Amino acid sequence: MRKLIKGFLIVAAAIVGLLGAGVLAINLYVQSAGTQKRIEQALSGGLKAPIHLGTTTVTPWSGLKAAGITVPQVGTAPGNFLEAASFTARFDWMGLFHRRLDASELSLNQPCVEWFQSPNGRWELPRVTPPAPAPGPKASPTPGTPAPTPSGPRAPAWEISVHKLAVNDGVFDFWDEQGMRALEFAGVQFDCLEPRAAGTGGTASCKYVSLRDRLFFSNMQTDWSFAGGELKLSSFQMEVGNGEIRGNAQVATEVKHSPFSADIAFDGVDVNRLMVEAAQPDGEVTGTLKGQLKFNGNAGKTSSINGTAHLELAGGRMQDIELLQMLGQGLQIPDLIQLNLKTAVADATVVNGVVNVKQLLLESQNLQLVAKGTIDTGGKLKLDARLTIDAAISERLPTFILNYFTPGGADDSHYIDFQIGNTLTHPKSNLLENLLGHRIQGQMTDLLKSIFGKKAKGKPKAEETAP
Repeated sequence: MRKLIKGFLIVAAAIVGLLGAGVLAINLYVQSAGTQKRIEQALSGGLKAPIHLGTTTVTPWSGLKAAGITVPQVGTAPGNFLEAASFTARFDWMGLFHRRLDASELSLNQPCVEWFQSPNGRWELPRVTPPAPAPGPKASPTPGTPAPTPSGPRAPAWEISVHKLAVNDGVFDFWDEQGMRALEFAGVQFDCLEPRAAGTGGTASCKYVSLRDRLFFSNMQTDWSFAGGELKLSSFQMEVGNGEIRGNAQVATEVKHSPFSADIAFDGVDVNRLMVEAAQPDGEVTGTLKGQLKFNGNAGKTSSINGTAHLELAGGRMQDIELLQMLGQGLQIPDLIQLNLKTAVADATVVNGVVNVKQLLLESQNLQLVAKGTIDTGGKLKLDARLTIDAAISERLPTFILNYFTPGGADDSHYIDFQIGNTLTHPKSNLLENLLGHRIQGQMTDLLKSIFGKKAKGKPKAEETAP
């Protein structure tokens, strides 16, 4: 029995020793400069991107591991297009001796991608530059002499196949032509089946998304596909301001100016949280926002955007808004200074980047503010507005202010029309200027009448008219 156990242990030790020697031999082979260069070329050809590796190791239980992965930038963009901590590939590792890398799954860990829009407006992926064709044989110096043939057999090309690509905890930054970050994705996880195929796709998730570093989203989930240079996000959903966004989007990454389209619906969005995250004052606008946006255009070109928008704000309140404060104080209407809304709706279309406001309605218990007009690509406002007040407010107004309002109908309402201009971030109204101008003009007219009115009455005396 002891001899049997001893023999078994000897055999096991021999097997382990052989395995260890085999693993060591494979690692020495894989880590050699020539083999590593060939693996880089195989991966670059298989994934259609110029990939450079740092250190590589092979084990029977975890497959091929590599650290220090980089992909250079396209053109003159700074830094690397991709940097990753490591990747692992599960494959038939004995195939390495036959110049074959058949990976059932390749996992890229903690990649960081810096994707710059090219000067021609395209989002281009790094591509493997095909090797230049070898020069042909020189002409024979003597007619009839055969051309020399290359000496030695050519090394067979490596074969590579990747059936599944997984990205773990990635960061993707997209930069526009002006060097401004257009999009940021962090905590990215996605799977891609058959990445070498002409059309591929999978699922993706993302913990954090930033749009222009001003609008922030979280917990994104989507199906995606990529074919012919077009990236599609289908049935995506994500959280924003404690609410939810759902929709579809697509972008042509390799076409000039990257045309895109998006159809988005959202609900339950906390407006105050959105404004605070965008570095706006806390508490100016509160309420829950819902709506729908449909847009298409070219990335980075505001003048190319077309679409429609519908917004509704429930339980809204506006306070410390400069325009409303000035109107409220000038007209002596406290309801404008702190506007508690029972209805807030906006409908607009966008044509070549110009927003056509079809309706902007803000309605409280005792007043209504409506406006329509345009907002140009630079944010310049040109709105025609009307303020309507009910009897409860008109009874409290001083007579000299109420006189500027027009009776609105049988419900004893009154209204006044004015314009809103300047910019979207600093809107201004001409209402108070007009009222002040009318009042000063009226006071000056009364003053002139009091001075010259008596002389203007009756006929002048004869001696006053004589030369």
